[in-house]
Amino acid sequence: MKVAVIGVGIMGKHHTRIYSSLPGIKLVGVADINESEGNLVAKKYHTKFYKDYMDLIDKEKPDALSICVPTSQHYIVAKDCLQKKCNILLEKPITRTLEEARKLQLSARENKTTFMIGHIERHNPAVKKVKEMIVKGDLGKITAIMLRRLGGFPPQIKDANITVDLAIHDIDVANFLMEDLPYDIAINKQKHHIKLREDSVEFFLKYKKASVYIQANWISPVKIRKLNITGTDGYLEMDYITQKIEFYKSNYNKFRDATKDYSDYILLFSEPDQINISVAKKEPLREELIYFLDAVANKKNINIDHAIHALKIALSH
Repeated sequence: MKVAVIGVGIMGKHHTRIYSSLPGIKLVGVADINESEGNLVAKKYHTKFYKDYMDLIDKEKPDALSICVPTSQHYIVAKDCLQKKCNILLEKPITRTLEEARKLQLSARENKTTFMIGHIERHNPAVKKVKEMIVKGDLGKITAIMLRRLGGFPPQIKDANITVDLAIHDIDVANFLMEDLPYDIAINKQKHHIKLREDSVEFFLKYKKASVYIQANWISPVKIRKLNITGTDGYLEMDYITQKIEFYKSNYNKFRDATKDYSDYILLFSEPDQINISVAKKEPLREELIYFLDAVANKKNINIDHAIHALKIALSH
């Protein structure tokens, strides 16, 4: 299968690296408006460089494309590629606006192409394991979820605020874990070190079965990527980066005091069982690209509604 990458910034370099290492995959080219950077990447991974991505498509005719350009360019580049009937993986967020997102979704359907959005955490082995535990009922009824994505400002991000660049990851994870969409959204966006864009945000999302708190910022001096879940039968902590999961299984006796007129049960807790859940550690981006290429090879339809839902929540006021 012939593949190519449009945009070789930080994420584009990672896409290029992984494609070049996959068996049965031929990296036929990379494109970027930065000629010096693009040529360096092309030379490193033994492929061709194009300044114009349309030239790359016309001359190399790739079977699959990764689009890793800045968010402000997502719509125009993806639109051009879809009209060329290219199968594409577009990095998140899908676009800047819901109108642009829906136009791309329609174009993909009309051109009968595989169109996927790079919500990478859906392919994180630890997130998939947590989802499996929720479905199995290991935590009982989920009552609350907290997601934190904190760290310093990324200088390469020049056209997106904290909500659509960073918090959107955890918005999508929350929808993925809850298998639902929130019916109520409260949001607090703030500007601290950047005058024109929000660099800190908190979301409080109410779902039918639980509440979710999301905190994301570019102002914390330490990098944190954490997920915490409280359930009626246990508590869980997960680290996105290390992919470690710590599960605390509740141990309690449920009873009523016969000497008193209690209408509710009393729970007598003892020490919880602490269980370290192991998962086979894998690079989420590699898993995502393998999934994408399999969909292309087998002409699978990928529903991108989840990416549009995440964008809609991120753009809430």
